[in-house]
Amino acid sequence: MRIENISRTGLLLAWRGESGPAPLPVVGQVVTVEVELPANHAFNPKCIHCQGSVARLALEDRDCPRVAVRLNYMDFRDASRQAVGQSPPALSVNSCMA
Repeated sequence: MRIENISRTGLLLAWRGESGPAPLPVVGQVVTVEVELPANHAFNPKCIHCQGSVARLALEDRDCPRVAVRLNYMDFRDASRQAVGQSPPALSVNSCMA
């Protein structure tokens, strides 16, 4: 997945998995996204933990549809908080890698 646009209240995702099209969420579905931030030698790796609901789907590009998410929660976290090898929770969008 790739973040195309982000603000305090929402984000726009290019919804494509590493190996091709990924199953799409439905409008109204709650999703959790963790966005990895660029590395900084003075700090541990950080990510933005976001939770919201799918507001809109744009299906013009069937190979890479766009998913708009209206955020209701955003928090900065250490990217290292997720245990190595731990599976991301259901409905997660490529945790700390979007």
